[in-house]
Amino acid sequence: MAVWRRKALEFFPFLRHAFQQPDSTVYEVFFLLPHVSEVIASGDTELLQRMFAFAEWCAGQRTIDLWNAAGVVFYEHLFDGGNWQHRHEVVRWLSPRIIAEHMNLWEHWLSGPKFAEVKRLLLERLEGRDL
Repeated sequence: MAVWRRKALEFFPFLRHAFQQPDSTVYEVFFLLPHVSEVIASGDTELLQRMFAFAEWCAGQRTIDLWNAAGVVFYEHLFDGGNWQHRHEVVRWLSPRIIAEHMNLWEHWLSGPKFAEVKRLLLERLEGRDL
């Protein structure tokens, strides 16, 4: 069994059937998860922690499919759509490494004013200020 599948099973046993199919990919794990905004709104901090931990684990791997899936399916969309209203909460779940590695991604995908707001929040997070 691929390492990513074992990790996904560890973090998301409720999705076992979906990503144990031979043709499934790590991208599907991220697509099958609920939107971050929905999880924040529900108050399910345990699931939120697992989602961010799995994304960070993927982002730290050498295999392109793993870090790319985390980047383009998870991190790229953290501040768009319904997640925008939860930007303060989202920032709290990001490690300094993830912030440093994905700042350019957010700069590329967000409009100027939105990126300025996100950058301010991220820099405050890095400085250790209470958000």
